[in-house]
Amino acid sequence: MSDSTNNMAEAKEARTELQQTLGLLSQRLDFGTRIDNAISRQKARLIALRKRQPAVFIAGVTAVALLAGAAVTGAALAVTKRLSE
Repeated sequence: MSDSTNNMAEAKEARTELQQTLGLLSQRLDFGTRIDNAISRQKARLIALRKRQPAVFIAGVTAVALLAGAAVTGAALAVTKRLSE
């Protein structure tokens, strides 16, 4: 009888370990949820920065806008140059 009880205890322990492993894998492989969580964290950080240091926030937004404008301008010039050749 003790072998049967021991085997059942081992099986129960193995099932518990497998469930934990599957839970961890599902969290790690659920990229949609991970991306949503990361976006939410960054959004919260930006809101906090905007409230604590508005000048730094405005400078950051301005820098991003300037970089985006430079990238678009560079791409437009490259396309224009390529088409005029």
